[in-house]
Amino acid sequence: MERVAIFIDGSNLYKGLVQHLGSDYRLNFVEFISLLTAGRKLLRAYYYNAPLPPEDPAAKAHQSFLNYLKRVPYVAVRLGRLERRADGFVEKGVDIQIAIDMVRLAFVNAYDIAVLVSGDGDFAEVVRVVQDLGKQVENTTFHALSSHRLAQQADRFYPLDDFPWERLRATLQAQDPEEG
Repeated sequence: MERVAIFIDGSNLYKGLVQHLGSDYRLNFVEFISLLTAGRKLLRAYYYNAPLPPEDPAAKAHQSFLNYLKRVPYVAVRLGRLERRADGFVEKGVDIQIAIDMVRLAFVNAYDIAVLVSGDGDFAEVVRVVQDLGKQVENTTFHALSSHRLAQQADRFYPLDDFPWERLRATLQAQDPEEG
């Protein structure tokens, strides 16, 4: 059975969820991961993000969501940081964590297929390296956020736009409040 590792760019996914489904949409991550796994053996789903600064009105809900994810079986949360700039905050360290984990786990033969949930074209070269290590890479994101270069490099691209979002909607009992 094929072994799958899922790498989720949290900011990219959240942006797509807000654009496609609205800011009040809450995703059931267990069901989402199950859909991405598609009946294959899940190694782990890695979720990458940066915690919001305490002064941000959404910081408490975001931290609650990250705490929820840490309790989900076979999910690992990897956090970068936010750096203050003149025009706001910039996420730092997240993309490099994704790239390192994808390559490191491919190198040690931990998975057969990587599922990258991101539309960031910077990952195209990482995908090529992972493929050179003998692994397949699937890429998914919303069309509006998709990098043509990344989608072309991946072995398979499928848009999140077509997912059954009502079925993937979290109920209040299913998870804590979250940002996406």
